[in-house]
Amino acid sequence: MGSVFVLGGGGAIGAFQAGSLLALAEAGVVPDALVGCSAGALNAAFLAADPSVERARALAEFWQAPSSRSVLAPSLLSRAKGVPSVLRHGDALLDQRPLRAMLNRFLDAHDVAEFAVPLRITTTCLDCAESVHHDRGPLTEILLATCALPGLLSPVRLPDGHDHVDGGVLCGVPVSAALGLAGPQDTVLVLDAGLAPVTGAPGGCAASPGSLAACGLPVVPGRVYRAPEERPRARLLDVVLRSFTVARSVANRAAVREALTDPRVQVLPHLADAWASGLLATMPSGPRDFDRAPDLVAAGHAAATAWLRGPAVRSDGHPENSAAI
Repeated sequence: MGSVFVLGGGGAIGAFQAGSLLALAEAGVVPDALVGCSAGALNAAFLAADPSVERARALAEFWQAPSSRSVLAPSLLSRAKGVPSVLRHGDALLDQRPLRAMLNRFLDAHDVAEFAVPLRITTTCLDCAESVHHDRGPLTEILLATCALPGLLSPVRLPDGHDHVDGGVLCGVPVSAALGLAGPQDTVLVLDAGLAPVTGAPGGCAASPGSLAACGLPVVPGRVYRAPEERPRARLLDVVLRSFTVARSVANRAAVREALTDPRVQVLPHLADAWASGLLATMPSGPRDFDRAPDLVAAGHAAATAWLRGPAVRSDGHPENSAAI
């Protein structure tokens, strides 16, 4: 029996996901295949080269490094410098070259098919209006595409001749693609990195209205989760990004709803669950808030560790021993 990991996108919340991946690795739960989108695709590609504890620890350190933050969360000065580029080229505010350089520096493979652990990366094809799950092709270009948040980074022309952008536009948590890889006895572990998780089962996730459960974690009385409201810094840009986040959540929730009923699927605690159970003292202000990265890594690690000790709670309300993975 094997495990397929699904790593959803979520910007800075990828740090929480990295902490959870470290806890899984320390418990000996390693992926036989990985499916990732956006920030989750970065984590998946990093881990696919070597799903060891040492590699997972290096991934957690990557999310906390100032050098990573400077690329993944550009400053206001960087935004200002990007305005002339928008006026000239009209397709993006930020230069993709720093992200490209970082990917080339941290990743060892050139093609998605080269990894020790099979990997699929989800992008959105602008021309076809469809999600594409890449199991081969130029790694850096495909990762740039899945991270190309419309308006911030330019679309990427891939070898199929089409322009591709952030996979989260249509399929931010590619559970269905993972089920296509999984055998009848396999387990699909879902690590959703959304501030408003799209994989929360009604009554079983802290993000569900009125829920008294948090993916099997004990909930602190009176600690009711509400997704944080981002405070605009650059009014026009932030309004666009916040609107995109809302629209994306609706599309993704519809995309994963049916897949979550598959008995092979197990959802690890979200950021919402960690907060509701007291494992995270302060929520990040939004998916572009990298100031909390060390706290997010620690909370992700603690939440996954507690979940592995079980019993977890399935979407139908029955206990399930997640430690038996």
